[in-house]
Amino acid sequence: MYTRPYSNTLVKMPRFRTWWLYAALGSFMFSCKVSVPPEHDGKAAYHNLLSHGDSAVVAQRYLGLENTVNLRDLGGLRTLDGKTVRKGMIYRSDNLSKLESKQFNQFNALRIASVYDLRTDHEIEGKEDHLPSNVHYRHTPVVEDNAGEIKGLKKRVLNGKITEQQAKDMTAKFYADAVTVHVGAVKAILNDITASDQPVLYHCSAGKDRTGIVSALILSILNVDRQLIVDDYMLSNYYRRSRAEKTLGKAKLGRIIKPKLNMDAIEILSTVDERFIRATFNAIDSTYGGIDPFIKNQLGIDQATRLKLIAKFTE
Repeated sequence: MYTRPYSNTLVKMPRFRTWWLYAALGSFMFSCKVSVPPEHDGKAAYHNLLSHGDSAVVAQRYLGLENTVNLRDLGGLRTLDGKTVRKGMIYRSDNLSKLESKQFNQFNALRIASVYDLRTDHEIEGKEDHLPSNVHYRHTPVVEDNAGEIKGLKKRVLNGKITEQQAKDMTAKFYADAVTVHVGAVKAILNDITASDQPVLYHCSAGKDRTGIVSALILSILNVDRQLIVDDYMLSNYYRRSRAEKTLGKAKLGRIIKPKLNMDAIEILSTVDERFIRATFNAIDSTYGGIDPFIKNQLGIDQATRLKLIAKFTE
């Protein structure tokens, strides 16, 4: 889980020629990826979840609130203990900057008490969450971006300075760094979320990368099977397909004035890929000796505490 003009030339261009480009820039975040081969398009993951006995709850987990993308309940998945992750406790989504006041009653019906924003200051500027006054907003960035590197990345993508392979490598490294370089921030976020006795929601910009990592770790704490976690992660492509296709369409138009713009790199940065969440798990396994030692030693959740969380968030 990070629109501004990028050059004087763009600023001087007539508004009717550039409005779509500015709209597209918001999608060129570090947290975005877009390549959807058949085996990774989210449909297979959806059917895999059905095969795990979740047919009664898979569709119900997706909330589809207007002006949000990928808003879904983390609950409903089976654990290795034969239990089910409790619904109505933990939610995930993309940013909530477009939530309208007329939707507040629907949002409040979810009883969400706190929203955790995983974005950096640079990402939030101009895209602040629009929330009901009764909801407690928490800014809990996974990474720092004091140098504006994420903003700079968008410019590099637009100028065709990032190849498809570089986009893959950078994203995989981001996923691995979340549980190594930035493990302290992740620990704090996870402990806050799991300590809440009221429903919570967390999100990044696109609701798929940082949000996907946090989701994977919460489900791991609750003893959900790793493959099931990966399948759940891949659902972001299923629920974000229209958004990803819209991004690609605008990017194709953008090539009129940015001919070096790399479409393959934009695709990588607009969807999710199983290899990325696997990079998180691989980093955990190789660095800490597995998920259980990681939960205990890096997240600070001992076995007694973990059993309490399992009892709290499963049924």
